[in-house]
Amino acid sequence: MEPNLNGGSQGDNLIQSLLKGDRVLIPKYETWLKRMGLLGPYQHGEIIVLREPNNAPSALITGKRNFYIKRIIGVPGDRIRIEGGRVHINGIPLDQTFITDAGTIEIAPIDFPKVVIENGDATALVINFRPTPAGIATPALPLEHETQPQIPFTDPRIQLYYGTVIDGLDAPQSCTEHAPTVVDYLVPEGEYFVMGDNRSRYGSEDSRYFGSIPSLSIAGRATAVIWPPARNGRINLRTLNIPETFKTLNQAQ
Repeated sequence: MEPNLNGGSQGDNLIQSLLKGDRVLIPKYETWLKRMGLLGPYQHGEIIVLREPNNAPSALITGKRNFYIKRIIGVPGDRIRIEGGRVHINGIPLDQTFITDAGTIEIAPIDFPKVVIENGDATALVINFRPTPAGIATPALPLEHETQPQIPFTDPRIQLYYGTVIDGLDAPQSCTEHAPTVVDYLVPEGEYFVMGDNRSRYGSEDSRYFGSIPSLSIAGRATAVIWPPARNGRINLRTLNIPETFKTLNQAQ
């Protein structure tokens, strides 16, 4: 979630990570009230902790489902697409300065979901897969203007990672046949589209790699940073507010 949260240095052991990384407060009572329908749904821009999906590349590699911390980008009923790294929600481009202002993250110009249309229907996903040393194929998302393979929806790898995404594709009638095109993804009821703030080339494993997540996989909302008290000579304790760019979207919910 850099630059807005610090996860510690890569390669650190658990103790070092606990000492270096930001610790967040998650009010569990809020999670249960939401599950009982006594509180409203999660909102755009909120930071949440979720159980890693079964089809997440890292879960397949390690055989473990760890907890992730991500930001909610799409709520049920939203249309999401990413063109050249720029997120569009219901046709409106999202101001991403809450990520770029720090000057430490360069957003990769990724296109998602990028498909091929034949006879008016999307039939293939434009994407590549790279094998791990253990032979597990993991997605490599297409960059803007980059040539990538066109893999049919029937391919087992597409079904594994993007089966639910395929069901929610919304390709307009004006799409050019046989040309790679970025289309909208309709977030299903009861699910959320999540992304990390570190949108560099291999920065965040999120809904672009495993689709939207069911609400029941959300462990809670991160409301504040409670450790460490200071970082780089500055106070680090703070509330985790929703970035201004999401405010209009939440007013429309």
